[in-house]
Amino acid sequence: MDIDQHLTSDVITGAIRASVLEHMDYLAGWTGTNIFLLKPRSADVDTNGFNGTLDNNTNQRFRIAIYGDMESTDHAKTRTLIMIDQIVSRHLGRSCRQTCSSSRS
Repeated sequence: MDIDQHLTSDVITGAIRASVLEHMDYLAGWTGTNIFLLKPRSADVDTNGFNGTLDNNTNQRFRIAIYGDMESTDHAKTRTLIMIDQIVSRHLGRSCRQTCSSSRS
């Protein structure tokens, strides 16, 4: 799975927010899987350009890798997607509140 950096990182420091890491650790323990938050893929322009797969959007996203037995990884993936959905909802809600309050002024 890929996730945008701005959803998981602190804007000022650029570090991964502790709440995200704690939740991923909790999910790994709860589901019996190994969950890794990986850096964005490095852009290999020669190979990607030759294959026609040069995509800058993907290169800016963290990757989440989940390992374990099939049922456990499916459970962990579902819970991780729920976590991402909750982060996006909070992010969109915050953006909407800022936009709505500025338009009322």
